[in-house]
Amino acid sequence: MVSIPYRIDSDGMTWGYPIFQPAVPADVPSNVYAKLWSINQKTIKAGKYDYNAHSFNISQSVKYDESAMSDNFTFTGICADYADYFVFVLKHDATLLDLFNKGVIMVKNSPTHRWIEYHTEENRYIIDPTWCDWDYVGEPAGMYAGNADFAEACRTSFNRDKLIEARSKEWFFRNIKKIIGDADRRPHNL
Repeated sequence: MVSIPYRIDSDGMTWGYPIFQPAVPADVPSNVYAKLWSINQKTIKAGKYDYNAHSFNISQSVKYDESAMSDNFTFTGICADYADYFVFVLKHDATLLDLFNKGVIMVKNSPTHRWIEYHTEENRYIIDPTWCDWDYVGEPAGMYAGNADFAEACRTSFNRDKLIEARSKEWFFRNIKKIIGDADRRPHNL
């Protein structure tokens, strides 16, 4: 766990968020990990989660063409759009495309969510760009209502980039053996 400061009050009191920081997996090549992290960052930079579509169960589908590779590309969507964009970008790298075609990297679905997994001989790792993003439209409701405070801290903090990066690493290469909370296990079909 690390604590990332996000606000300093006028009396000098520092507020921070405790954030879980997983280690780089020993059974994943460092160059592959770095490429996937870069794609995850590109995905969350491009995306803006649409809580309105999620809350009202509005089906949508973002289409990606070569213009989506631009650093200026943006989309508003839900988990399927994040996973699909991640894979779209991934397929532009020969090494990652080979791992995808071999089933080492795959898209997974549950009735309510979509994410990416990386499989080794001993472990399954979740790469969840949706749960890494803190930029959204609409208002989180239900089990997601608690996200509003952290997202507001991200929007207003002097430490915005560090907050987002630290929280993003919580759901980047998360070993399924380490996921214990039901609110985390259920959407990932565990």
